[in-house]
Amino acid sequence: GAGDDLQIYHNGSNSFIDDTGTGSLFVRADATIAIKSLAQDEFYIKCVENDTVELYNNGSKKLATTATGIDVTGTATMDGLTVEGSSTGTITPVNILNTDSSANQTATRLGLGITNSSAANYTYIEAKETGVDAFADMNFYTGVTATKRMTLGVYGDISFYEDTGTTAKLFWDASAESLGIGNTSPNALLHI
Repeated sequence: GAGDDLQIYHNGSNSFIDDTGTGSLFVRADATIAIKSLAQDEFYIKCVENDTVELYNNGSKKLATTATGIDVTGTATMDGLTVEGSSTGTITPVNILNTDSSANQTATRLGLGITNSSAANYTYIEAKETGVDAFADMNFYTGVTATKRMTLGVYGDISFYEDTGTTAKLFWDASAESLGIGNTSPNALLHI
């Protein structure tokens, strides 16, 4: 251009392509545009006409566009996930790890969160230590406010909670082989 609008140069350390003028920089080709290693043995980015756009990591394709969305190879790590629309297929649960904010990271959750127009609904299973370096209980949560519904204790105790999720109203004491209804310390085979 008249004012050095497009510049290709080397500064002694690195090479640059600068679009310093107005408008956008377009790289155009029929069939395929690829950014590859100098040795030509690895793709970085590959764009195929009327087909996919692919991103690579260390020569392995990790993300590709498809006619209906994207295809991810490997694990997707993200800050959040919003699912919209309806589906008749299978929904894969979102793996939420280390959600405990303490330095010891004593809780791990596996679950699915769905946000609708009125509230956020969360259903998940949580493995949570009863103390630092202790074995983990399994807690089950459902509902708008992720209310605890059941706990499977590490030594076999089972608790079913009332509607607020704070008090166990049906409790199986595995070591005593006793059932408590409205009682978490049954002193007989059946304690009501």
